[in-house]
Amino acid sequence: MVFLQLALLLTLAWSTGAVQLSPRIRAVHGISMWLAVGWALAVVACLGYGAWGLLREGGWTSLSTGQALHALLGEGSLAMRRSTWQGLNRAAGAYLTLDLAWTLLALSLLQFHGHVFWAGVAERRRRARVRRAG
Repeated sequence: MVFLQLALLLTLAWSTGAVQLSPRIRAVHGISMWLAVGWALAVVACLGYGAWGLLREGGWTSLSTGQALHALLGEGSLAMRRSTWQGLNRAAGAYLTLDLAWTLLALSLLQFHGHVFWAGVAERRRRARVRRAG
């Protein structure tokens, strides 16, 4: 279940750049870039918090992905239910113990890539309209 949630979140992050395809709503075109910057700042904050714990207590203190998901979804949530496949359970366990910064970094990179990709598509559409009109 965890990998399905991650895949949906990554797909949503990448696809938000498609807002740029609509010329009517120019006010929200920058949202995908601001989201990418927000994800990147969250990565820096996680790394900074972890490093602060390293300096203060001698141990890395950044949240794991599992801790963040349990805090967000609640303990015992159906979304955190284990699979019947042992290999998938081990992979999910390894992913959940990773530092949250890796997930945020992946979201940031996909958000930037989606913004650039969809901006290119929007620009090609605009040029095609100009050629047809001219």
